[in-house]
Amino acid sequence: MTTPSNAAYVPFGWCHWHKGPSGTAVLVTIIEQGSGPGAGLYACAPCRDQRGLLPVAEQAHEIAYRAYLLHTTDCTGCNRLSRCDVGGRLRDIYQRALTEAD
Repeated sequence: MTTPSNAAYVPFGWCHWHKGPSGTAVLVTIIEQGSGPGAGLYACAPCRDQRGLLPVAEQAHEIAYRAYLLHTTDCTGCNRLSRCDVGGRLRDIYQRALTEAD
């Protein structure tokens, strides 16, 4: 049996949305279970675009940003010039998630 050279080898994955093989599939959802192994769902680039799915690697800063925005919307201590302690911590978490995504 021969092994393809690195130049000829094109890795592929499986897209759980269109249920077919794909060369652009990346992890978009992690399913965790209390006992036993979890699972990961993968989506190709066209399916991610059509459904607004983000790769797991990009989701951390999105979640942190939403938490920060929700807090500053509801908190009377947060305004354009200053932030309350909670708003400041949420902003710091968001900034760390952005730098880790790079």
